[in-house]
Amino acid sequence: MLLCLRRRLAGAALVAWVGGGVGGCEAPGPRGRRGQSDEPRGQIVLAMGIPSDETIDTELTEALRERLSSSLREFRVIHPQARVQLQLFPEERILAEVRLRAKAGTGPDLLFINNTTAADLRRAGLSRAVRIPDTLLQKLDPSEVRRFQTSSGELTSLPVLVLPQLACFDRRRLRQSPADLASLMRLSSQGVRVGLPLDGFNLAWTFGSLGVAQPVEELFAGQPATPQRRAALGRWLAWLKEADQVPALTFQVSQSQLIKELGQGQLDWTSCRSTHLARLREELGTHLGVAPLPGGPGGPPTPLSRQRVLAFGRDSSPSQAEVAEAFARFVLTPLTQRALVSRREEVLPMLGSLRLPEGRKGTLRLLAMAQAHMRRGKGNGQAMFEQGDLDGAAIGRLLSRYLYGDLDAEATMDGLVETIQAKRRGP
Repeated sequence: MLLCLRRRLAGAALVAWVGGGVGGCEAPGPRGRRGQSDEPRGQIVLAMGIPSDETIDTELTEALRERLSSSLREFRVIHPQARVQLQLFPEERILAEVRLRAKAGTGPDLLFINNTTAADLRRAGLSRAVRIPDTLLQKLDPSEVRRFQTSSGELTSLPVLVLPQLACFDRRRLRQSPADLASLMRLSSQGVRVGLPLDGFNLAWTFGSLGVAQPVEELFAGQPATPQRRAALGRWLAWLKEADQVPALTFQVSQSQLIKELGQGQLDWTSCRSTHLARLREELGTHLGVAPLPGGPGGPPTPLSRQRVLAFGRDSSPSQAEVAEAFARFVLTPLTQRALVSRREEVLPMLGSLRLPEGRKGTLRLLAMAQAHMRRGKGNGQAMFEQGDLDGAAIGRLLSRYLYGDLDAEATMDGLVETIQAKRRGP
């Protein structure tokens, strides 16, 4: 009961919290010895991060919350001795909240958050790695699992859903999305209004199209900035400078602003995230077009997907850890994965073998195609931007200074190398 009181006191300081009928505080029953019962018992706290990006559809967040609550109820049916309390936090406050609660040993046992937030928790020592049964790992997308796997085979967090990056366009102005960068530039020179984000995370898809993904990934991995790798950055910068000369092409620091302009009819084409689709459908209706991002002379693009993952808290007791890991395994069953992606078409399941309908106008098929670009060949972007928007925003500031003439190409390359490799010297 002391644990129950501790959880109530910790929950009082939350920005918002939802029980959702998924279990309250009560005294757990006696725990049998291992071998007498494999039924997980006890109560855990599951924290869900609520994205703050204004273009993240609030209906999607609410739909995920409802489906997660439904999954918790289904988990309770299968494991009646387990209790899971769902609590909601703004995503950008997760790290600070967990750090604060960790000082009192009251951190959440499980967190449903973005992969970049999970990486922040791991670097801060606020989460633990877990070992997932090989039989389950084999069912997951191996390209996604590898980015969360340690050298010993444990997972720093468990990927649950994939949010791909793709191209969004207005069908009133374009019958179809251009297949390569040359076509995109040609259309823009003819008056098609193209918008590109300046932040590195959302612009990284162009690395693959220009054939520089592998050397850039090597820089992210901490390898030295050799003349060849600097030359690759130079080719990327030269293309950005060339694109900036096209009158109908605009760069924006904010991806959110580009999505807003597309929805208002002020843009004809831009990169987007699957989480933007519901908002754009509401604004553009049947005029919204969706396609994979364009390739180029260097090969296919390297879109960087986001992931929603389960991270495991550091303060859990053995029984709480058991419940948390049992629920994580439950979330990756076909029935639960299908429920989490059903009705809306903004996320993909982590189970690669799960069969889904194509969706409206084949949207789910297009999302899968966009995600498949990440798995092609060498230099597919998986090692880039482990800190997500933090790295991306820093690179965006450098690119803005470069395009405005405040930095020349050599100084910009110096800044890019420093920014890319700064995290290698961090905690």
